[in-house]
Amino acid sequence: MATSHGQLAAAPGIELAYTVHDSGADGLPVVLLHGLSQQRAFWGPVVRRMRARPVATLDQRGHGESNTPLGSDFSVAACAADVLALLDAVGWPQAVVVGHSWGGSVALAAAAAAPGRVRAAGLVDGGLWSPAALGPRDEVRRALTPPPLGMPQEEFWAMVRGEAPTTRLTDEVRAALEPTFVVDDEGLVRSRIGMDRHLAVLDGLLDVDPAVDLDACTAAGTPLWAIVCEPAGQAGDDHAWAGLKGAAVAQAAARPNLLVHRWAGAIHDVPLQWPSLVAGFIDALVDESSADRALGGGA
Repeated sequence: MATSHGQLAAAPGIELAYTVHDSGADGLPVVLLHGLSQQRAFWGPVVRRMRARPVATLDQRGHGESNTPLGSDFSVAACAADVLALLDAVGWPQAVVVGHSWGGSVALAAAAAAPGRVRAAGLVDGGLWSPAALGPRDEVRRALTPPPLGMPQEEFWAMVRGEAPTTRLTDEVRAALEPTFVVDDEGLVRSRIGMDRHLAVLDGLLDVDPAVDLDACTAAGTPLWAIVCEPAGQAGDDHAWAGLKGAAVAQAAARPNLLVHRWAGAIHDVPLQWPSLVAGFIDALVDESSADRALGGGA
């Protein structure tokens, strides 16, 4: 699989890193957007199983190898504009955009902003709902603030195994996660994004009302496919998330352009848990969008 890497000047002082897989392919392109605190290598297991080509993965603002000063605009709208700038940089007039978690909100916003360029959007356990609906903003912000790491590498990876027992920590999964973190001079693992940037991105997410972008996509007829993960044994705070997702799925039934896939037993990081299924989901979305384009549908 041929890959190329680049840097995108998205705004003054902001450079975003990206990778294009099989750039010479002639299929409908795909852009993959990671979730909050992740980076573009997260999609590695999925990309290796996808048929669709070409594919671009992007380190969004504040993440991975992208250079984003702390005072930058971390709003979902700004990140959606970055997706369109990426299409310009690689010379793609249209693409299918797929986002995981927070990346789903960015994918949806990009589709709403430019229906002529985003042929369809895939939302992987995100985008349809906003965590702001879980309660008072300060409480939600506090609940979604990650604990500081600063632990030895062996202890850290043992913690990762314990947090996701349904996902085996294979060499492939570890390679997808390692760039999310850095090891400091004392040999301790820390989040690469840093707490301040994490909170800035989170604030941008909490400011979003997904209904606005959903309405825009419905009016434009942009196809939206969504995966809703339903882990087994909901408990504690998970019940609040289950209720939030359930309400979003119920409201989605009224949208003719939105197809919801409910995956029982899937954890939030399903691209690592079931990469073959996620790859099949994306390939099917691309196939449907390509067929529609061939028939002259859309812009």
